[in-house]
Amino acid sequence: MKIMKKFMDWYQGNNDRETEPPRGGIRRVGYVLLNYSGKLVVVNLLFLLCCIPVVTIPSAVTALNVFVGKLFRTGYGVELSDYFAEFRTGLLKRLPLGVLSGFLGFYAYYLLSLANNFRGNGQADILTGMGIAVAAVAMVLGAWLFILASMLELPCRHLIRNACILMAVEWKSSLLVLLEVVLFWGCVLLFAPWTLLPFLLAGPVLCQLLVCSVLIPAVKRRVVEPYEAGMGRKE
Repeated sequence: MKIMKKFMDWYQGNNDRETEPPRGGIRRVGYVLLNYSGKLVVVNLLFLLCCIPVVTIPSAVTALNVFVGKLFRTGYGVELSDYFAEFRTGLLKRLPLGVLSGFLGFYAYYLLSLANNFRGNGQADILTGMGIAVAAVAMVLGAWLFILASMLELPCRHLIRNACILMAVEWKSSLLVLLEVVLFWGCVLLFAPWTLLPFLLAGPVLCQLLVCSVLIPAVKRRVVEPYEAGMGRKE
């Protein structure tokens, strides 16, 4: 029973520290990682399992953003049922977002592969530059898309439009997310296979926490707060 209690305390984030949690930024990421490591490990493994059928990846990513986003914003009242509920409802609803992100990623890979056929030629540099640019857009646009999908109940076409606008308007946030994602996955690949176990336990969750720390405040500032202010004036 003591072992089970310790496991549940670890999973629920129960501890004796009564300190004021950081409200945002990288300190908030560290707070969530230290206090809710149990939930994060469990949902990370669940996310990887849900990605195995491939076509379920968009729904799995959205559900992961919902779970991690709520944990980042509130820090309580977040359970695995939230992940399952979002995963089920988003199986078909969020598929277009995955198709768009996947297409951009595949096109970037195609351009980089095509550049190898023109080695020693000026066209190779042009194609390589285009491939890197498309890959960067795919990563940043995908991050905005799935953060918006986890926070707003909008059709996919509106999510895509808003993501494109925010990606340009909040260009500093977009660059920071790009840097975070590139550094994170670069370290995962550079130190493989030593990073395999940490990746299985918390890789995607940690990456999404970093993305949430940058994009959630931007979405709240640009979309949520103006909407709430407008509704308040109408009332």
